[in-house]
Amino acid sequence: MHGCLLGMPSGVGAQDGLPVEPAILCHIFVLNSVLERTGNRVAEAHGLTLPQWMALGCIGRAAGAGLTHSELGQRLMLSKAPITGVVDRLERAGFVTRTTSASDRRVSRIQSTEAGLNVWRAVRDGLRAQAMQHCECLGDEGKAQMLSLLARLLEQVAASDPMLDTLRGSGVRRQVQVLRAQQAVRDSGKPHV
Repeated sequence: MHGCLLGMPSGVGAQDGLPVEPAILCHIFVLNSVLERTGNRVAEAHGLTLPQWMALGCIGRAAGAGLTHSELGQRLMLSKAPITGVVDRLERAGFVTRTTSASDRRVSRIQSTEAGLNVWRAVRDGLRAQAMQHCECLGDEGKAQMLSLLARLLEQVAASDPMLDTLRGSGVRRQVQVLRAQQAVRDSGKPHV
């Protein structure tokens, strides 16, 4: 791994008398870049970008009511300008529809079409397969530990940034609890139900 913008050369850490924290963040930054690039390739195979796929997921989760541009922007942590561009492209592709609010004509609600849900699922399946392949080197215990550590770090970072309220207490914590319970069952030798 190459050195990173935090000035931490590869392989340098606490054993060299230097703080390991910048190396951790450097590895996360580089890993994020690599995963985003490979994830975009999966999305592009289905005519989407990763941000468009993420937007489709948020819209699809809202089900029948759909989302406003503002709500979508909050969930994706993006301002109105990029959200409008993403939604425009999704609408042109037939993956979402916009309906003007009856109570306020300035507000439109974005809803996913069946085609949008189908393409979202196809990309999700490709990303899941990719995640399984990338994480197979960790083993079950390593995956649970990694998820737990990343959840703790995410909560710590979110706690220091008031703009990230939506991440506090997110589903990540519940996922970690489920993985720990599954690991405990495996460790006990009892069958998993």
